[in-house]
Amino acid sequence: MHPRADEPTAPLFPAFRLIAQKPTGVKNRAVGSAPARQADALAALTVAEAEERIELDWSQAVRHQNFYKAVFRPAVLRANRQPTLVGLPPALKFHSLRHTYASLCVAAGIPPLEIARFMGHAKVTTTLTVYAHLFEDDHADAMNALAAMGTPTTGGNVIRLKS
Repeated sequence: MHPRADEPTAPLFPAFRLIAQKPTGVKNRAVGSAPARQADALAALTVAEAEERIELDWSQAVRHQNFYKAVFRPAVLRANRQPTLVGLPPALKFHSLRHTYASLCVAAGIPPLEIARFMGHAKVTTTLTVYAHLFEDDHADAMNALAAMGTPTTGGNVIRLKS
């Protein structure tokens, strides 16, 4: 629940800070000869443990660098450790998801002006320039393949935005 949902200027995604782990008496160990990266240490936590380490601050917007290091990168590493999932590219960047989103919008037939607004582009020409190659193709087969994957499920941490 967003505590400031009624405020139009409230940040959509809150800033956060990592809460220090409780002391265990065990010193941090190095992985190999170099100290473990923060992302590796956070990826080793369960999702519930990682969630307990984050304190949200709804008075400020999320900082990309903090989100990338403390949430996104560990999530990619954690996902790649799951034996049932197809691995994500190790060098996956958050910005790639933005391109995926725009590509799916084009394939779904959403008008370029609307996509430009979704993407935060000041001019529709930016959207048309970056994604011009996508507007030239017929995406019916790709969209049918995505639809065939089934209806997404919802869980305790997933809220369906549209039916």
